Amino acid sequence: MTTNTAPAKSANQCWVCNSEHVRHWKPASLDRPLTPEDLRITDSRYGLTAELWKCESCGFIFADDAAVSDLVELYSQLTDDDYVDSSPARALQMRWLMDKATSMRPQAASMLDIGAGTGLLVAEGAARGLRAVGVEPSASLVACGREQYAVELLQGTYPHEQLAGQKFDIVFLVDVIEHVSNPVELLQSCANALNLGGLFVVVTPDAGSMAARMLKDRWWHYRLAHVGYFDRDSMTAAARTAGLKPEVFKRARWFFPLGYVADRLGEYLPLKTLNRLARATPGVRRLYEMTVPVNPHDSWVVFMSLDDQTLEDQTLDAQTLDDQSPTS
Repeated sequence: MTTNTAPAKSANQCWVCNSEHVRHWKPASLDRPLTPEDLRITDSRYGLTAELWKCESCGFIFADDAAVSDLVELYSQLTDDDYVDSSPARALQMRWLMDKATSMRPQAASMLDIGAGTGLLVAEGAARGLRAVGVEPSASLVACGREQYAVELLQGTYPHEQLAGQKFDIVFLVDVIEHVSNPVELLQSCANALNLGGLFVVVTPDAGSMAARMLKDRWWHYRLAHVGYFDRDSMTAAARTAGLKPEVFKRARWFFPLGYVADRLGEYLPLKTLNRLARATPGVRRLYEMTVPVNPHDSWVVFMSLDDQTLEDQTLDAQTLDDQSPTS
């Protein structure tokens, strides 16, 4: 990771603030085009990324424009059996997120999950009586979710034509925004999908965290699938540009089998032999199958609402539609 003292000019403009004052941050890890395999959710090749740049104005870190041209097509072809196999543990995170969101909006009756994977969060919302819909680009994950959880999953990206004009009380964007090259546009679409008084929930890695600063190039959130990295300031800037107002920043929490965590730690520590021996020992193997909460304090979950101007504009739009309706 370079630490030049003077900003460099680049053909790349910041995806958040459009500044051209960007600094080269990290060289590309591969000299070949990305494949769907590179984008797996469970990819553990930490530290591999596209060429990265850092904005001197807002702090956002983003991939070189040339590296992101085929992302949508690649995600549509994505398969990830390890992700599917870890669904029971991952469902606990979805329950935790839903608990937090519904405690802030207890009257919520509908929810949208963008980048829904196999629909674990959609299933959690439906189980609580919400009208729950998910959108997911991976055809494989959509098929799996429909079969396993019988949830409403639409294949594609958001905005989605089948949801045109529909609004929701809660909109989730969980570990998604770091995968897209148009983060502000996506946030604006999320704002447009919120009902008046609705809640927007975004989860994303924190590039300003202690873990990111200490691990540098080896930070576990530096992955080929991640093309944009926020800290608190750049997330706030992006949200405000999109007409959103952050209400609460919290540290995100995950739930994984202990063996999954041990394997990931084996990328940093000499644990691989120990992990193999543990799985060969029945008592320890059962321990490795236990699900544990994980919070390395390096990802944000941000709860947002519409800002005052957007709220006023949407209220006026709603009143105009009411005035134009045949029954008014």
